[in-house]
Amino acid sequence: MLEMSLREPVLSPSLLQIKDYAAMTQPWTTPALFDALETHVARERLPMKLALEPGSEPTISIHLPEHGDLAIHLAASGQQLFVSTPLCFGSEVNDRAKFNDACLRLNPINPLSNIGLQSFDGEDVYMVFGELSTRSPIANIVEEISMLADNTLQAAQALQSFIQRA
Repeated sequence: MLEMSLREPVLSPSLLQIKDYAAMTQPWTTPALFDALETHVARERLPMKLALEPGSEPTISIHLPEHGDLAIHLAASGQQLFVSTPLCFGSEVNDRAKFNDACLRLNPINPLSNIGLQSFDGEDVYMVFGELSTRSPIANIVEEISMLADNTLQAAQALQSFIQRA
């Protein structure tokens, strides 16, 4: 019965949930992932606003109203999905050496997320990021997005004494 149901062109809601946890046979591309996320978010009524940002390497912009409208970016590249959001600018940190030490100590207790440093337009930006396989099921990707949002807010709170906002 299950096999016959899976052969149907339109899956029942209960089988769609099973499919959400199944590993992909083909790796995600960013546009295909955007379409799948839009469908999943609408079906599950998740509090996420999605936009596909076109370009030579498109990205998915995800705004999370329940996390202070935190903006997260998601992109597929090669065999990895990259999920990231800015934590703060390097210029906002009052003691970079102590902040870097605090970030390194926070990383091991921050599940599924890491803190790193990148340069954008010549300015250092501390980022919270996570990575998954491009064959990850949609449910795992949504979990990563949610966990990254939670971890970003927790990291911002834990590191607030080092950050001077203008």
